[in-house]
Amino acid sequence: MKSSRTARVLATLFLGVIFGAYIHFDQMRWLGRGRDAFIAAQNYRFDRIAMYHSAGTMFIAGVILAAIAAGLYELIAAGIMKVLPPGTVEE
Repeated sequence: MKSSRTARVLATLFLGVIFGAYIHFDQMRWLGRGRDAFIAAQNYRFDRIAMYHSAGTMFIAGVILAAIAAGLYELIAAGIMKVLPPGTVEE
C-alpha cells in the first residue's frame, strides 16, 4: 500500500513539474514576442470565443479533458509503481 501512495505522490509531482515547465516556457516565448503580439493574440482569442460559445460543447470538452488527465495520471502512477520496489507493511 505504501508503494501505491508513493507512486501517486510522485506522479502528482511529475505532472506538476511538467505543467509548470510548460507554463514557464510559454510565458518566456510571449515575453520574447512582446506586449503588442500578446495583446493581438488575446484579442483574436476573445473574438473567436465570442463568435461561438456553446455550453454543451464546453461540457463535452471538459469531460474529455478530465478523462485524459485522469488516465494520464493513472498511467504514470502505475508506471512508477512498477519501478519502485514493493513496500513492506508494518503491522
